[in-house]
Amino acid sequence: MKLRSENLSQTELTKIKHLCALDWELITAHTLYYTHGYHPYSAKYIPQIPNRLISIFSEKNDLILDNFVGSGTTLVESKVLGRNAIGVDINPLACLISKVKTTVIKKPTMREISNFLISLQRDIVHLRRNTTFSSLEEKKPILDSPVIEKLHPNIPKWYHANVIYELVAIKTKINAIRNTEVRDFLLVAFSSLLRSASNTTTGFGNLMINKNAPPKNRIFEKFSLAVANMLQSVADFSTVATNSEVTIFKHDSRKLEFINDESIDFICTHPPYMAAVPYAEYQKLSLWWLGYSQYDLEKSLIGGRRSRPDTPQRFFRDMEMSLLEMKRVLRKKKYCCITIGNPIYGGKTWKLNEFIKQNAIQIGFTHLKEISRGKYHSTMGKMKEEFVLIFRNE
Repeated sequence: MKLRSENLSQTELTKIKHLCALDWELITAHTLYYTHGYHPYSAKYIPQIPNRLISIFSEKNDLILDNFVGSGTTLVESKVLGRNAIGVDINPLACLISKVKTTVIKKPTMREISNFLISLQRDIVHLRRNTTFSSLEEKKPILDSPVIEKLHPNIPKWYHANVIYELVAIKTKINAIRNTEVRDFLLVAFSSLLRSASNTTTGFGNLMINKNAPPKNRIFEKFSLAVANMLQSVADFSTVATNSEVTIFKHDSRKLEFINDESIDFICTHPPYMAAVPYAEYQKLSLWWLGYSQYDLEKSLIGGRRSRPDTPQRFFRDMEMSLLEMKRVLRKKKYCCITIGNPIYGGKTWKLNEFIKQNAIQIGFTHLKEISRGKYHSTMGKMKEEFVLIFRNE
């Protein structure tokens, strides 16, 4: 789309021209620096996008909003760049990951985590020495664990018995930790390996059981490695993180009543796609193990209950409501940047970029620029392009 200079001040024109001169393909860019690699998360955007947008359209100590926070990419970059930030997501797993990714961990806490691993290793060694089985029923004592009692009944279908025993041992010990910061950190590490430890067929956004999956082993070692990698990442993050405040709300982006009118300095967000595979489906193993309801989440997501024929209509209605709230909370003459792709759903390509532009303009935003990012591939379906939409609130 051509740059409409009549809508821009000289300062804005300079900013937009600077953005347009950047390489947005970022094909060789390292995207898992700092805490961005903590946990796999479907269809998240790369951190270079919010980093650039926050740097150009906001100032230090400004208040940034990401009302579809996902795994916290925008919040991490805000923390590094010295901006205060609010993250909103209806997904409890997203809120947990975002909280942990933006938390600076001090050395005493790191030592507590290391001591936990030493103690857990002793438990796992004992478990392995005293457990011989070919089916889940052959080792009764661990089945009395409160964790087992609360597990989703489908979990045994997705894991070999030896894997369940070690995962239960790890989860039980994590649950006993009183320090919330330590417990949440370890829960994210635990969640990060749940898919790879399962009998899931790889390469698909939705989960399918691979009946021929080879037995998995050394689950504790994989968990320990995940924790070690996270500790190194948070140590790196701690060297650059500022004292800015990050607040995360488990809430509906269509109803931001807890945020005052015109209190946000910049919005930088990446809304969910109208994907054929629901996010709750992709994340169901973590949701089950952490005690969250996949069904409740799917109902509450933007355009949720994707199996219904009216999914597109509900998705567009929900996005309209979210845009209205974004306009309400954003200060006048401040900027809103939305990164979106055009998914294939029901055999049709849906131009979400055009829908968002039209609706944003109708409610009073001025559209300043659209930046296209070549070919974008997502595990939730392939999209030919991803768009960065830049608006000013009037």
